[in-house]
Amino acid sequence: MPIAKTDRTLEIEKWLPKICEALLEADPEIVAIVQFGSSVYAPDLALDLDLLVVTRSKKDSKVYWDAVWSSGQPFWVDVVVVEQGEQLGFLSAAVRAFGRLVFGDKQVVQEVTKEMPVPTFDEARRVLRAGEAYLRDAAQEPDPIIRETHYRNAFNSLFDAARLAAMAFLLTEETRWGILANRLPDPFDQRFRAIIHDLHVAIFYRRELPLDVEAEFERQRERVRQFIDDLETASKRP
Repeated sequence: MPIAKTDRTLEIEKWLPKICEALLEADPEIVAIVQFGSSVYAPDLALDLDLLVVTRSKKDSKVYWDAVWSSGQPFWVDVVVVEQGEQLGFLSAAVRAFGRLVFGDKQVVQEVTKEMPVPTFDEARRVLRAGEAYLRDAAQEPDPIIRETHYRNAFNSLFDAARLAAMAFLLTEETRWGILANRLPDPFDQRFRAIIHDLHVAIFYRRELPLDVEAEFERQRERVRQFIDDLETASKRP
């Protein structure tokens, strides 16, 4: 019996060709576009669309963001851009396991995802600093829409840092946060689930920004920093 498609699946199918067309118009040197993430493996639960773009020569990131949002789709789109031959890094596992080629050359995608390193705790801490950069950008941004986006990305970077730490602890290339949470031992599984909800779901997806953003960011950064430290300490025990 065929499975009925959800409203979100139909919505993504409707807008994806328009988004790809806009990207190709903005950068004619694009050689591959891959849909990956939750919109592929759990479309009924997906809140956004993740795209990998491979190009011969990477343009300024604004080129791709402007192209994506010119399409007018009613859902969030994340775009990761790499040059042909460049290694994608820890996202390679997610793309290879649950990637769907929507334009271009499959071989090109295989080349940029052939190395799938397990992240380290040091990498997780460096992503914490990326969140601080988003926060600084937000404070200097006069446009309220872009400012909100920077704030949401700042909190989501904290979530990404926690996810990398979970991957480092488990020595896995698995990126799906639901599976990582299930594999973590108690009490780390519950701590990670709370981080997912508070930072990734509530703030990033649902746009539930706190009233005092900077004070809450500092509190959450310390929370995630402690989570990373505790995971690293636990990983060294016999």
